[in-house]
Amino acid sequence: MTHIVTCVREYDKKRWKVMLDEGSVTFLLYKGELKSLKEGMELSDEAYEKIIEDILLPRAKKRVLYYLKNADKTEFQIKSKLRDGFYPEEVIDKVMDFLHKYRLSDDERFARSFIEAKSGSYSKREIEAKLYAKGLKGEKVKEILSEMSGEDEYEACEKALRKHFVNDRAKDYAFLARKGYSFDAIEHAISAVYCSDDF
Repeated sequence: MTHIVTCVREYDKKRWKVMLDEGSVTFLLYKGELKSLKEGMELSDEAYEKIIEDILLPRAKKRVLYYLKNADKTEFQIKSKLRDGFYPEEVIDKVMDFLHKYRLSDDERFARSFIEAKSGSYSKREIEAKLYAKGLKGEKVKEILSEMSGEDEYEACEKALRKHFVNDRAKDYAFLARKGYSFDAIEHAISAVYCSDDF
């Protein structure tokens, strides 16, 4: 099978955007890597695989390893980063296989460490929303969240109330409810703060 090069266009000062088969595959190449690629030409499977294996896959792995250098990321975040860089889906799949093989990407591990870092500062609902924004959702996340101790939520709720205290029970209660704290955590925080000598 062959591919048709449907577009070769300058993307930025260094790279060129290449589209195959009416845009079903898009990737970026540096000018020196374009070689003889021209619009309208046929690209054999062998030539396409050579671009994937020799240029795009090593570049994608390097980009992801740099991206992961300072902090874990979810699979969703990694895939989004690669898609933003115009890497074809087959390259993204191979990069994810590479990351799984060396345990460099693990959504469950990410969720556990994220929850551990945020508990005591955010409600379960807020943490769940933050995980959802990072592409993590479903029963596994709910299961990990359920392991979060009630004490963590009590502590976080009390901390939130002390930070945003307005000395009006109804407003304070509404504020905490909007943040997603449970009824028990709110009652605990209201009692603790209103009965303390700090306010």
